[in-house]
Amino acid sequence: MPIKPEPEATIKFDKVELRERLDPIEYLVTQEKGTERPFTNRYYKHFESGTYACIICSTELFDSNTKYESGSGWPAFYDILDQNKIIKRHDASGVGANLLRIIANPELIRTEVSCKQCGSHLGHVFKDGPKPTGMRFCVNSASLNFIPASEDIDQTDSSTEQPKKEVITHLATIDGCGADGICTLKSRKALMEKIKQDKLSKEGTPPKKEAESTAR
Repeated sequence: MPIKPEPEATIKFDKVELRERLDPIEYLVTQEKGTERPFTNRYYKHFESGTYACIICSTELFDSNTKYESGSGWPAFYDILDQNKIIKRHDASGVGANLLRIIANPELIRTEVSCKQCGSHLGHVFKDGPKPTGMRFCVNSASLNFIPASEDIDQTDSSTEQPKKEVITHLATIDGCGADGICTLKSRKALMEKIKQDKLSKEGTPPKKEAESTAR
């Protein structure tokens, strides 16, 4: 059976120009298929309304309405704006030639996601996301630019406030999103506790123990 040629990007950018334009981590991720550090990247805890576009060619890829908390340490989306805007490839780079590992856990053969327009690496997609798609697009913040939604509310009317969007929490269960091919996920209980504490901290609510000591 003939090998199917890999799809090529529509636009090719000059590597020298990209090195001058991008930060080192942005170049590493988009051009060399690297992975940024989890939990500390730009858009992991970012839940404003808007769209996320490819940092290289500005193609709009993800909507904030599909972004959720996966507990993995990277931005997660359960859908993409248009499937025709991405390229998917099988990726076994994380396990190399370790066939026994692949047999024991076939999900380690990840599905890489790249921008179809420019070919830049975005991240990977896994089948452990929330409804309605059941998918988790695990994307590097370094591959994205955020475009805020246009404000339809009269900014001079201080009495009108946008309702806060409720963030969906659906914890990742499939390994394979890390830089070495393995995402070491904490237990679901530990992740839920961390998410709860982050939420309380953001809302300005003191942790339970602090509240009790204050009451005394």
